[in-house]
Amino acid sequence: MTKPTPSCATYDLHLHTYWSYDATTHPESYFKYAREHGIHCIAITDHHTLDSSEELFAITPHYPEVRFIPSAELSVTTTFGAIDLLCYGFPQQRSPQLTEIFNRYHEWQRATGAAFSEGMLALGYDFTDAHRLELLQSYRPAHTIALQGNTHVKGAFLCDYFIKRGFITSPEEHINLINRLQKKVPLPPYPNVESVVTAVKEAGAVIAIAHPFHYFNGYDIQRIDTLKEECRLDGIECAHKTIPQEHTTLYRNYCLQHNLFSVGGSDCHSGDDIDNSVALHGGADEWLEEFLSLIDK
Repeated sequence: MTKPTPSCATYDLHLHTYWSYDATTHPESYFKYAREHGIHCIAITDHHTLDSSEELFAITPHYPEVRFIPSAELSVTTTFGAIDLLCYGFPQQRSPQLTEIFNRYHEWQRATGAAFSEGMLALGYDFTDAHRLELLQSYRPAHTIALQGNTHVKGAFLCDYFIKRGFITSPEEHINLINRLQKKVPLPPYPNVESVVTAVKEAGAVIAIAHPFHYFNGYDIQRIDTLKEECRLDGIECAHKTIPQEHTTLYRNYCLQHNLFSVGGSDCHSGDDIDNSVALHGGADEWLEEFLSLIDK
């Protein structure tokens, strides 16, 4: 069922900047948009990293009307495979344990990128580490690459590049190619859920499962209960473009029954998408107060 077009909320708790390997948005763009459209609270949830922190903390004083929640989207390995967790409310000063976790994610991103190049070469395609770095440089700012290194590449950019190089002729072939690649050179797994969640919780941050429709198999209560315990969830992203309206209601009711917070986010990755995605997730404004009451404890 197609979700109806939602009205603009007063918050967006799932946003990506060019500090995510797969995003291109300048961080300040979100603050400008929020101020112009009455959005009171945003969370920058870059994939696997808090590398944007210094830049963001320099921006926030210029937008006092927009509350900023230091956050990250961390992918972890669970008994159900890879799961994305939205982790909110990190302190400005990081503990050694938290620093170690984010160093591990840096290593994972570089190792994943190297595995892509190795796999392509094993299949007979001329796609070296140097080619991958050149592709990253075509859409990522130099200072992000300087800090994170030669990481993996956004899938859509990789697909376009492979088509231009003549490796494939269509996106459908790209999916097949990636499957073949991973059989040649398996990609490294995400860090284990227990180690990540422990460090995040010890830092005082809270955790919600991101865009859970697929992870929950729609509304499989046993699976939801298991993931709640394994990931030590504090909340659920109940409103997201991938969640049908009826499941938003189901997830919200589950949160109320289990004393979990609810959040909504656009999952915006591109500056071109800000106007038609930011704060249009469909989540209720009342959720924000509940969320902030936990963040501010």
